[in-house]
Amino acid sequence: MSILETIQNRASTPFVQDRPVPEDLIKKLLDAAVCTPVHYKSNPWRFVVIRGAARERFGEFMAERARKAMAEPDSAENKAKLEKLKSKPLRAPLIIVAAAIKPALDKVVMKENVASVAVACQNILLCARELGLGGIWRTGSLTYDTDTVDFLGLDEGSELLGFLYLGYPEKSCPPKKREKADGYTSWMDT
Repeated sequence: MSILETIQNRASTPFVQDRPVPEDLIKKLLDAAVCTPVHYKSNPWRFVVIRGAARERFGEFMAERARKAMAEPDSAENKAKLEKLKSKPLRAPLIIVAAAIKPALDKVVMKENVASVAVACQNILLCARELGLGGIWRTGSLTYDTDTVDFLGLDEGSELLGFLYLGYPEKSCPPKKREKADGYTSWMDT
């Protein structure tokens, strides 16, 4: 499949098997991730690989964080919500957390680091498809919380871009009908 076909046929795969992803494939995904444009050789990418029992710890963290924000966490309804939240990291055998570090050089703008890491996430998803894996990129309030940065052991000032849930697809997803860029493009020729 050509690069263009891979890009056009990429689709989010929310349902994956609970089969472990071998470490050599994970390393291929991460090596592909860092092949992105980057300003001033800042190498802003930081990844946290969550797998195995660490997914359960991550689920506990997610539930505890949500519990603190609830007015009545011990109500039956909220207890059910917390249990569901606790199980979310178990929906895939592999989660790769992507973050951009705070620039060390004054001439580097954080927005440029974030852009490079966003491209790294796309590289992971495209490479995953080639390696027979599927995945989905998740964000949400957890992504924008400094407690999450701390829990993951990332440097202060790091900005999370999301959580890539990856694994072997339960079923193949048909390619989506993609829009053409015409409706989003203006041309300046003169």
